[in-house]
Amino acid sequence: MTDTLSLQRRALMKAATFMLLIVLCAGCMGVYVFSDPDLHRAIELSRITYQVNHLYAGDLDWTQMTNLGIDAMFERLDRYSAYVEPRQFDRLDEEMTGSYSGIGVSVIENHNGLLIMSVRENGPAASVGLMTGDLITGADSVSFKGLAIEEATQFLRGPEDSRVVLGVFRAATDDSLRVEVTRRKIDFLHIPFAGFTPDSLIYIRLLDFDAGASDDVEAALDSLMQHPSIPPRGVILDMRGNPGGLFVEAYRTANLFLDEGKFIVGTRGRSRWSNERHESSGKDHTGGLPMAVIVDRGSASSTEIVSGALRQLGRAILVGDTTFGKGLVQGFTRFTDGSGIRLTISRYYLEGNLFLNSFDSTLNDTGTGLVPDYFVRAPESRGFPLALESSLLLNSFAGQHQDEIVAASEQFALDDSWVARYADYARSQGFQYRSTVTDIADVVYELASLDVDLPEARRVAERILRTARDDDDRQMQEYGWYIKSRLKELAYERKYGSYRAYAEVIVKDHPIINRAAELLREQR
Repeated sequence: MTDTLSLQRRALMKAATFMLLIVLCAGCMGVYVFSDPDLHRAIELSRITYQVNHLYAGDLDWTQMTNLGIDAMFERLDRYSAYVEPRQFDRLDEEMTGSYSGIGVSVIENHNGLLIMSVRENGPAASVGLMTGDLITGADSVSFKGLAIEEATQFLRGPEDSRVVLGVFRAATDDSLRVEVTRRKIDFLHIPFAGFTPDSLIYIRLLDFDAGASDDVEAALDSLMQHPSIPPRGVILDMRGNPGGLFVEAYRTANLFLDEGKFIVGTRGRSRWSNERHESSGKDHTGGLPMAVIVDRGSASSTEIVSGALRQLGRAILVGDTTFGKGLVQGFTRFTDGSGIRLTISRYYLEGNLFLNSFDSTLNDTGTGLVPDYFVRAPESRGFPLALESSLLLNSFAGQHQDEIVAASEQFALDDSWVARYADYARSQGFQYRSTVTDIADVVYELASLDVDLPEARRVAERILRTARDDDDRQMQEYGWYIKSRLKELAYERKYGSYRAYAEVIVKDHPIINRAAELLREQR
């Protein structure tokens, strides 16, 4: 009996000691937590909110006040961090899953609606006869005129198997149409073309790094590497204008071109859970073929991870223009009401401890882009081609003469008569090119004209202005090759789809692709 009581006392003492330790630990943790200045500020904000809500004499719009507070908070962070409304998370879900429910078109904003730039082959829009160059003027009873592209495209998407009636204007035939389209689930098109250049180089055009991108690159590589009649001599990975996407898709894509044990990318952040390191596994799917990666100023984020990793490891050369410069990684937190936040949680770095962004990215959220090994400026980034593309007249002219352009291209190369015909059409539509030099010369002439005591200065300024205007007038002929190539590309895309446009025109004619191919030939 005595032994039993003794055991009970010892057990009681142990329990009491254990409880005391728990209380002491909890107290210490409480002191530690409440001594955190950040938490103290949060409590202070809560107190102020409580007092305002209960004591302020006027009416309060807490929705507006909360939104203003959220906006003010995120204004102090980098531009990639933001509050995400529930409907915006739908687009993020699409990036994560690699598919969406819609009609299968890519569009750009137009003052009268949405201009179709490409139609997904075998998609809902293609099945009802919509074409590149068509203008979607509205959906159901909603007009798209003056509507922002973010708002207008919401009407093109919707539940799978739901229907939408579109108003369409076809400039090629001057027809206004109404067509009913049934929305379907559509996988993202990461790779519009994967094939061979004329000299047996594998060419892959990669548009983004949304879910499934690395799988598509792997499938394309495996298929082309095993081609029965064409032994590949090198690889060109074209990522111009690729804005990036998922971090995991980036290092998985780079992994396809590396042997095991190579450092691809690492991340460093405020939290230890944000620090990661990724190395290659497996074998190079190309067996070490010489490789070129094409980039430009629109190549960002995950694109820079792939291109930077391959260049830093000596696996590939970079061709094109300096990349965008985004070395920041975002994480997502979703709340129970469907909203959430997108927050920059770390910076990524490449081999050689290369960071694209400085430490304080909240003050400078655009970092240093990757400078290419071989600089080649894209013709479409120059002044006159930019003005041509912005006018959208190439699209409408190619649509009106689609079959004629294709027939002429299949028999011979397009001759200069097409440049003259296009020039006449552009002038009839009010197109007139003015360069920046001409604008400056115009201002100088106006200033020189104000001083009547300096007639010689006015004559010199007038001569400069006349020379600038003459140079503007010559641009149509100087860029005749560009006009012919674009007309052929647009006509082929309308008639045969984007794949054949790449195979028959872009891969053969584009100067940056040709330059990358030339550099790889020199390496062999």
